[in-house]
Amino acid sequence: MKPFIPTALSLEEAVLAALAYSDLFAHPLTVKEVWFWLPKEAPLKEVGQSLARLVKRRKIYYSSPFYFLSDRAVIDLRQKKQAFSRKKMFRAEKLGQKLACLPWVGLVAISGNLAISAAEENDDIDFFIIALPGCLYRARLASVLLAEIFGQRRRPGEKEAANKICLNLFLEKDNLSLPRTRQDFYTAHEALQLLPIAGDHDLYQQFLLSNSWLANYLPQAYRKRLEKGSLVVSPILKNEVDFLERMAMFGQSIYAKAHQRQLVADNKRQLFFHPQDQRQPVLVRFQKTYQKLIMS
Repeated sequence: MKPFIPTALSLEEAVLAALAYSDLFAHPLTVKEVWFWLPKEAPLKEVGQSLARLVKRRKIYYSSPFYFLSDRAVIDLRQKKQAFSRKKMFRAEKLGQKLACLPWVGLVAISGNLAISAAEENDDIDFFIIALPGCLYRARLASVLLAEIFGQRRRPGEKEAANKICLNLFLEKDNLSLPRTRQDFYTAHEALQLLPIAGDHDLYQQFLLSNSWLANYLPQAYRKRLEKGSLVVSPILKNEVDFLERMAMFGQSIYAKAHQRQLVADNKRQLFFHPQDQRQPVLVRFQKTYQKLIMS
């Protein structure tokens, strides 16, 4: 199956793509949310008109204020998830503030479903962390230890992980551009729904500016997230990796190999760790749902 690339989509196709993606997470959308997550530049008014036409043709359904594909039960489910998310957010913010006090951590953000208040009761809490230059492995090591001390870390192989913290993505401040192999519709959603909770929030704006490809997938979301702050990307400085950083990198690499952990370093200044990487399964399910919609 070819990857989904939102070029030359009609407005109707773009609207269906936005709803097909949100449907994977049982997350109905308001008209403004459809517009926000639309994989195409379009005025809000025209998006509303397109939604109305699709409802009239019974391609999608509407129950104020939400649009969805078929099952109205997703509306009640969204409301329940918002309640679960409020409780998880309180827990996440408390630990996030502590992590941001570490001398090697620049920014702590929430990723995944919790970032859009769509977490289920048994979900863990995903963290995205930007480390200061030359401090990637120390930031990760210290973050893991701190989460462990407070009894909030999701450990490898742990099945019941409700409300546990999953430290699954670390980037270094001077290397924020995501690799081409990860530039797709799924990653665009994950990047643009990140919710900074502690540290230097301008680092998130710098992250967005370093990943301008996001606008190719979700132009409205990219523009609106950038509007929340304005800055010039700091010049990249060459950093010598000091002894402590080399030791932290070596130790964690050995530990990951010994325990068969999925510690993925796309380069020496980016770490991706996912107990269950959902990227490819989500993209496959999305494309099947989307193709079924446009062919019906």
